[in-house]
Amino acid sequence: MDDKLFVPYLKELADKYSAASDIQVELKEGEICLQCDKGSYSFFFDLAKYEASAGKTAVPLLHWRNKRKYIELKNILKTKMIEDVRGMRIHHIVPKDEFNSSLMNILAYESDLVEIITGEKIDKIFADFSSDVYTNCIVSAAKLKISMELGFSPEGSEPVLLHEVIARTGIASDVVVDTQMQQYPIYVIKGREVDRYNEIDNELYGLDNTQADCIRFILGVLANPDTIPALQEQGKHLVSVYRAAEEATKVLEYVEVRC
Repeated sequence: MDDKLFVPYLKELADKYSAASDIQVELKEGEICLQCDKGSYSFFFDLAKYEASAGKTAVPLLHWRNKRKYIELKNILKTKMIEDVRGMRIHHIVPKDEFNSSLMNILAYESDLVEIITGEKIDKIFADFSSDVYTNCIVSAAKLKISMELGFSPEGSEPVLLHEVIARTGIASDVVVDTQMQQYPIYVIKGREVDRYNEIDNELYGLDNTQADCIRFILGVLANPDTIPALQEQGKHLVSVYRAAEEATKVLEYVEVRC
């Protein structure tokens, strides 16, 4: 986490949008500790640390909810451009970083997205977590099945991220048709070299997009503290999804998610 940009931006926008005042921030591994006029909070983007530290001030940092492409994918269903969702196909193969540090965190990321996009609650999972670098999962909700391919690729490689919603009346995807590779807003082609620019938040220029998403998520929580109990319940649910996946690895069959 780049504290030289992250902390000043967080304080600046919290003041600009009157989300909170008198903010003090401490960045830890997997955690952002914050004190302000509204109280003290610990925002966890490492689910294992959230599970170990869960309390009244612990909040899971579900930063992916602020990504525009996922919001638009949800809107495709909300506006009924496609109807009667039957399933989803997900690929999440990325180099390790502070946000994608374990399969537990990746599964939490994708499980929450499934529920946010489709409105369905995950109730069963079949998975093989015998490896700590790659897994396949089949996840069930009341009305649909989801296949997930999750894992880590070598450092410096391009991330492979795909979210495809399969419905009775069509298919919606968050990437260009027939590709799984990360797309960038701006490409500058200079002979054989290509520079890529990925900044999409004008107020948070210089931060990578995930850090910008974290700031937007934190500001949303500070502006609406009443959302914290629901976020904490979702954090517990996502931990339960992972624990069910671990159990499924041992028994080699579907396991119910028990909160």
